[in-house]
Amino acid sequence: MTPQQPLLAGLRVIELATFVFGPGSTAVLADFGADVIKVEAPGLGDPFRHAHNSPPFMPLDFAYMWQQDNRNKRSIALDLKDPEGREALRALVRGADVLVTNFPPRVLARLQITYEDLRAENPRLVYGQITGYGEQGADADKPGFDGNAYWARTGLMDVVRTAEADPTLPAAAMGDHPSAMTMFAGVMTALYRRERTGLGTKVSTSLMANGLWAASAMLAGVLAGTAPFQRSSRAAPRNALLNQYRTRDDRWLSIIVLQEDKNWPAFVAAIERPELLEDPRFVEKKARHANAEALAAILDEVFRSHTYAEWSPRLIAQGVTFSLVATMEEVVDDPQALRNDMLVEVEGHTHGRRQAVNSPLWLRDAPKVPARLGPELGAQGREILAEAGYDEQRIEQLLARGVLAR
Repeated sequence: MTPQQPLLAGLRVIELATFVFGPGSTAVLADFGADVIKVEAPGLGDPFRHAHNSPPFMPLDFAYMWQQDNRNKRSIALDLKDPEGREALRALVRGADVLVTNFPPRVLARLQITYEDLRAENPRLVYGQITGYGEQGADADKPGFDGNAYWARTGLMDVVRTAEADPTLPAAAMGDHPSAMTMFAGVMTALYRRERTGLGTKVSTSLMANGLWAASAMLAGVLAGTAPFQRSSRAAPRNALLNQYRTRDDRWLSIIVLQEDKNWPAFVAAIERPELLEDPRFVEKKARHANAEALAAILDEVFRSHTYAEWSPRLIAQGVTFSLVATMEEVVDDPQALRNDMLVEVEGHTHGRRQAVNSPLWLRDAPKVPARLGPELGAQGREILAEAGYDEQRIEQLLARGVLAR
């Protein structure tokens, strides 16, 4: 690698994945310069190309969700049900470093593209396999999206609702993107192992495993034998200092005061209610928790007395940990996000702000490549097969048979 080259320049990645989890992981590889070849089915390609106009997603004449995780990639449309399509994939694998797939185990076996199958083609291949619920057991082939495998199955959907609320879906892909970072980390770990051993390996992760990891702070208590989790409500919290309060201008503040013995006096000073320091219901932490509903009622009244703009400097001055409950429209103008390159300009993007969300890690001496719009379905199929050694006549034959689409 020269100083002018991206960190992962020369790394070739085959993506056999749809929706968000798999493409999100390879998007980070592409950000650092890897050549990511997205293998899609002829016709509609990755189904997520077309999901943005279906509820509950926000409709727009631009595949904004698909573009988020498919920038800086190349696309080839291959019919893997056809033997020649599978042979073309194997030709790509022979020259690849990494393959990431979310095909169910039974489909991989039927197409003969499991790790064991492809390791014979390329023993240096790092093979990343994504599932909804893990590769073993009754649910190994069960379809899983983050709303069910990550949120519902792992208990997260149950614990994030209040006592009065029904379960609800999370924001789109809210579990997929953290899970994608797990696969990215796994691939990079396997590449490091390859540097030491010369051999590739298989990396596995699932939505369920990542959801359990996200819930582990609470699951650790269950495993240790705590009493069952009891949902609270905002008006009757178990701890009034970990709660949300409405301001006079109808904004919400998320207050999180930990280390209460140390920070309770500063919080009281910020809200200018010194009498609470002498109130026997709130003097000690144990008492504050026992009387959390009463304290929450007082804080409801306190925070409704001023606007967010008035509360913010007071809370900052006393070192109180808080945040505005921001809207999505506000987030894209957040100066902290802008100052820290959390949003990125996308070359070829012609809608709105022409930006996307950046991947969430940076290396000081290895800048990311400029972001460019994701490919049209099959747009680079000819050049990709030519790079794999196919001559023009063979490529034309595959096109004529519909094995390769453009």
